[in-house]
Amino acid sequence: MNNAKFRFPIDLQYFSEPTPEPTDPPAEPPTADPEPTKTFTQEELDKIVADRIARERKKYEKYADYDDLKKKAEEYERAEEERKKAEMTAQERLEAEKAEALRKAQEAEEAAQRTMSTANQRLIKSEFKLLAKEAGIRADALEDAYKLADFSGVTVDEDGNVDGVKAVIESLIAGKSYLVEQAKKEPKTIGGPSGYSNNDEAKTLEAQLEDAKKQRNFSKVVELSNKIQALLKK
Repeated sequence: MNNAKFRFPIDLQYFSEPTPEPTDPPAEPPTADPEPTKTFTQEELDKIVADRIARERKKYEKYADYDDLKKKAEEYERAEEERKKAEMTAQERLEAEKAEALRKAQEAEEAAQRTMSTANQRLIKSEFKLLAKEAGIRADALEDAYKLADFSGVTVDEDGNVDGVKAVIESLIAGKSYLVEQAKKEPKTIGGPSGYSNNDEAKTLEAQLEDAKKQRNFSKVVELSNKIQALLKK
Protein backbone atom coordinates (compact mmCIF):
# COMPACT_ATOMS: atom_id res chain seq x y z
CA MET A 1 0.00 0.00 0.00
CA ASN A 2 1.45 3.24 -1.00
CA ASN A 3 1.16 6.08 1.50
CA ALA A 4 0.51 9.24 -0.59
CA LYS A 5 1.64 12.54 0.94
CA PHE A 6 -0.37 15.69 0.26
CA ARG A 7 0.76 19.23 1.19
CA PHE A 8 -1.77 21.95 2.18
CA PRO A 9 -1.00 25.42 3.51
CA ILE A 10 -1.91 25.67 7.22
CA ASP A 11 -2.21 28.80 9.34
CA LEU A 12 -0.41 27.83 12.50
CA GLN A 13 -1.65 31.01 14.24
CA TYR A 14 -5.08 29.48 14.10
CA PHE A 15 -3.90 26.72 16.39
CA SER A 16 -1.94 28.99 18.78
CA GLU A 17 -3.17 30.38 22.11
CA PRO A 18 -5.40 33.45 21.83
CA THR A 19 -3.88 36.83 22.74
CA PRO A 20 -5.04 37.88 26.15
CA GLU A 21 -7.04 41.12 26.36
CA PRO A 22 -5.38 44.04 28.19
CA THR A 23 -6.66 44.48 31.69
CA ASP A 24 -5.27 48.03 32.41
CA PRO A 25 -5.58 51.13 30.19
CA PRO A 26 -2.33 52.37 28.59
CA ALA A 27 -0.40 54.84 30.60
CA GLU A 28 -0.69 58.50 29.47
CA PRO A 29 2.51 60.31 28.51
CA PRO A 30 3.79 62.70 31.13
CA THR A 31 2.76 66.36 30.67
CA ALA A 32 4.76 69.49 31.45
CA ASP A 33 3.84 71.59 34.41
CA PRO A 34 1.49 74.48 33.39
CA GLU A 35 2.89 78.01 33.60
CA PRO A 36 1.59 79.98 36.50
CA THR A 37 -1.07 82.59 35.62
CA LYS A 38 0.30 86.14 35.63
CA THR A 39 -1.52 88.47 37.94
CA PHE A 40 -1.55 92.28 38.09
CA THR A 41 -2.23 94.63 40.87
CA GLN A 42 -4.82 97.37 40.48
CA GLU A 43 -2.04 99.94 40.28
CA GLU A 44 -0.38 98.06 37.42
CA LEU A 45 -3.68 97.74 35.56
CA ASP A 46 -4.34 101.47 35.96
CA LYS A 47 -0.89 102.24 34.58
CA ILE A 48 -1.40 99.96 31.57
CA VAL A 49 -4.75 101.59 30.79
CA ALA A 50 -3.31 105.08 31.23
CA ASP A 51 -0.41 104.30 28.90
CA ARG A 52 -2.78 102.93 26.28
CA ILE A 53 -4.98 106.00 26.49
CA ALA A 54 -1.94 108.27 26.19
CA ARG A 55 -0.76 106.47 23.06
CA GLU A 56 -4.19 106.69 21.46
CA ARG A 57 -4.42 110.38 22.36
CA LYS A 58 -1.09 111.08 20.68
CA LYS A 59 -2.29 109.34 17.53
CA TYR A 60 -5.46 111.38 17.53
CA GLU A 61 -3.61 114.63 18.16
CA LYS A 62 -1.25 113.77 15.30
CA TYR A 63 -4.13 113.48 12.83
CA ALA A 64 -6.55 115.86 14.55
CA ASP A 65 -6.17 118.51 11.81
CA TYR A 66 -6.32 115.99 8.96
CA ASP A 67 -9.94 116.81 8.13
CA ASP A 68 -9.20 120.54 8.07
CA LEU A 69 -6.18 120.02 5.84
CA LYS A 70 -8.17 117.78 3.53
CA LYS A 71 -10.97 120.34 3.32
CA LYS A 72 -8.53 123.15 2.56
CA ALA A 73 -6.85 121.05 -0.12
CA GLU A 74 -10.19 120.32 -1.76
CA GLU A 75 -11.13 124.01 -1.65
CA TYR A 76 -7.80 124.92 -3.22
CA GLU A 77 -8.27 122.38 -5.99
CA ARG A 78 -11.75 123.72 -6.73
CA ALA A 79 -10.47 127.30 -6.77
CA GLU A 80 -7.62 126.29 -9.08
CA GLU A 81 -10.04 124.59 -11.46
CA GLU A 82 -12.28 127.67 -11.51
CA ARG A 83 -9.26 129.87 -12.18
CA LYS A 84 -8.17 127.65 -15.07
CA LYS A 85 -11.69 127.68 -16.48
CA ALA A 86 -11.79 131.47 -16.24
CA GLU A 87 -8.43 131.75 -17.98
CA MET A 88 -9.56 129.34 -20.68
CA THR A 89 -12.75 131.34 -21.20
CA ALA A 90 -10.79 134.58 -21.49
CA GLN A 91 -8.38 132.95 -23.94
CA GLU A 92 -11.23 131.59 -26.01
CA ARG A 93 -12.84 135.04 -26.00
CA LEU A 94 -9.61 136.62 -27.22
CA GLU A 95 -9.29 133.97 -29.93
CA ALA A 96 -12.88 134.62 -31.02
CA GLU A 97 -12.30 138.39 -31.12
CA LYS A 98 -9.11 137.87 -33.10
CA ALA A 99 -10.87 135.59 -35.57
CA GLU A 100 -13.71 138.11 -35.95
CA ALA A 101 -11.25 140.96 -36.55
CA LEU A 102 -9.39 138.91 -39.17
CA ARG A 103 -12.68 138.01 -40.85
CA LYS A 104 -13.76 141.65 -41.04
CA ALA A 105 -10.35 142.70 -42.31
CA GLN A 106 -10.52 139.99 -44.97
CA GLU A 107 -14.00 141.08 -45.99
CA ALA A 108 -12.92 144.72 -46.14
CA GLU A 109 -9.89 143.81 -48.24
CA GLU A 110 -12.01 141.73 -50.60
CA ALA A 111 -14.55 144.56 -50.89
CA ALA A 112 -11.76 147.04 -51.62
CA GLN A 113 -10.33 144.71 -54.24
CA ARG A 114 -13.74 144.33 -55.87
CA THR A 115 -14.20 148.11 -55.88
CA MET A 116 -10.74 148.62 -57.32
CA SER A 117 -11.31 145.91 -59.92
CA THR A 118 -14.59 147.53 -60.96
CA ALA A 119 -12.95 150.94 -61.22
CA ASN A 120 -10.06 149.49 -63.23
CA GLN A 121 -12.44 147.75 -65.62
CA ARG A 122 -14.23 151.04 -66.23
CA LEU A 123 -10.94 152.83 -66.85
CA ILE A 124 -9.85 150.12 -69.28
CA LYS A 125 -13.17 150.18 -71.10
CA SER A 126 -13.11 153.97 -71.43
CA GLU A 127 -9.54 153.90 -72.66
CA PHE A 128 -10.36 151.12 -75.10
CA LYS A 129 -13.37 152.84 -76.63
CA LEU A 130 -11.53 156.13 -76.96
CA LEU A 131 -8.49 154.60 -78.65
CA ALA A 132 -10.61 152.16 -80.68
CA LYS A 133 -12.63 154.99 -82.17
CA GLU A 134 -9.46 156.89 -82.98
CA ALA A 135 -8.11 153.72 -84.64
CA GLY A 136 -11.13 153.58 -86.95
CA ILE A 137 -13.27 150.89 -85.34
CA ARG A 138 -16.91 151.54 -86.17
CA ALA A 139 -19.00 153.15 -83.45
CA ASP A 140 -21.66 150.43 -83.78
CA ALA A 141 -18.98 147.78 -83.32
CA LEU A 142 -17.30 149.16 -80.21
CA GLU A 143 -19.18 146.89 -77.76
CA ASP A 144 -18.47 143.82 -79.88
CA ALA A 145 -14.84 144.85 -80.24
CA TYR A 146 -14.56 145.26 -76.47
CA LYS A 147 -15.96 141.77 -75.87
CA LEU A 148 -13.59 140.27 -78.46
CA ALA A 149 -10.48 142.00 -77.13
CA ASP A 150 -7.95 140.25 -74.91
CA PHE A 151 -7.09 142.46 -71.92
CA SER A 152 -4.89 139.97 -70.09
CA GLY A 153 -1.81 142.13 -70.73
CA VAL A 154 -3.46 145.43 -69.76
CA THR A 155 -2.49 147.00 -66.43
CA VAL A 156 -3.63 149.94 -64.32
CA ASP A 157 -1.10 151.57 -62.02
CA GLU A 158 -1.72 153.21 -58.65
CA ASP A 159 -2.37 156.56 -60.32
CA GLY A 160 -5.06 155.07 -62.55
CA ASN A 161 -3.00 155.13 -65.74
CA VAL A 162 -3.96 152.38 -68.18
CA ASP A 163 -1.20 150.67 -70.13
CA GLY A 164 -1.42 148.14 -72.95
CA VAL A 165 -4.77 149.06 -74.53
CA LYS A 166 -3.20 150.37 -77.73
CA ALA A 167 -1.49 147.02 -78.34
CA VAL A 168 -4.80 145.25 -77.71
CA ILE A 169 -6.54 147.36 -80.37
CA GLU A 170 -3.77 146.86 -82.90
CA SER A 171 -3.94 143.09 -82.40
CA LEU A 172 -7.74 143.16 -82.65
CA ILE A 173 -7.73 145.14 -85.90
CA ALA A 174 -5.08 142.87 -87.38
CA GLY A 175 -7.24 139.81 -86.77
CA LYS A 176 -10.69 141.32 -87.31
CA SER A 177 -10.39 144.04 -89.89
CA TYR A 178 -14.14 144.04 -90.53
CA LEU A 179 -14.51 146.10 -87.35
CA VAL A 180 -12.75 149.03 -89.00
CA GLU A 181 -14.40 151.52 -91.33
CA GLN A 182 -13.00 154.23 -93.50
CA ALA A 183 -12.41 157.40 -91.57
CA LYS A 184 -15.01 160.03 -92.29
CA LYS A 185 -15.45 163.61 -91.31
CA GLU A 186 -17.14 164.01 -87.99
CA PRO A 187 -20.35 166.05 -88.07
CA LYS A 188 -20.30 169.33 -86.25
CA THR A 189 -21.88 169.39 -82.83
CA ILE A 190 -25.01 171.53 -82.81
CA GLY A 191 -24.43 174.53 -80.62
CA GLY A 192 -20.73 173.86 -80.45
CA PRO A 193 -18.00 176.05 -81.79
CA SER A 194 -17.00 175.83 -85.41
CA GLY A 195 -14.92 172.76 -86.05
CA TYR A 196 -15.79 171.30 -82.61
CA SER A 197 -16.61 167.58 -82.77
CA ASN A 198 -17.36 164.72 -80.41
CA ASN A 199 -13.73 163.70 -80.69
CA ASP A 200 -12.66 167.13 -79.49
CA GLU A 201 -15.01 166.89 -76.52
CA ALA A 202 -13.79 163.38 -75.81
CA LYS A 203 -10.20 164.59 -75.83
CA THR A 204 -11.11 167.36 -73.41
CA LEU A 205 -12.77 164.86 -71.10
CA GLU A 206 -9.78 162.56 -71.48
CA ALA A 207 -7.46 165.37 -70.39
CA GLN A 208 -9.66 165.95 -67.36
CA LEU A 209 -9.60 162.21 -66.74
CA GLU A 210 -5.81 162.20 -66.73
CA ASP A 211 -5.80 165.02 -64.17
CA ALA A 212 -8.25 163.09 -62.00
CA LYS A 213 -6.02 160.02 -62.21
CA LYS A 214 -2.99 162.00 -61.10
CA GLN A 215 -4.97 163.42 -58.19
CA ARG A 216 -6.18 159.87 -57.42
CA ASN A 217 -9.73 161.19 -57.35
CA PHE A 218 -11.42 157.90 -58.20
CA SER A 219 -14.97 159.24 -57.97
CA LYS A 220 -14.06 161.89 -60.58
CA VAL A 221 -12.31 159.23 -62.66
CA VAL A 222 -15.45 157.10 -62.73
CA GLU A 223 -17.63 160.13 -63.54
CA LEU A 224 -15.44 161.24 -66.45
CA SER A 225 -15.14 157.67 -67.71
CA ASN A 226 -18.93 157.39 -67.84
CA LYS A 227 -19.16 160.69 -69.71
CA ILE A 228 -16.59 159.53 -72.25
CA GLN A 229 -18.47 156.26 -72.77
CA ALA A 230 -21.75 158.13 -73.26
CA LEU A 231 -20.07 160.50 -75.73
CA LEU A 232 -18.58 157.64 -77.73
CA LYS A 233 -22.00 156.03 -78.11
CA LYS A 234 -23.33 159.11 -79.94
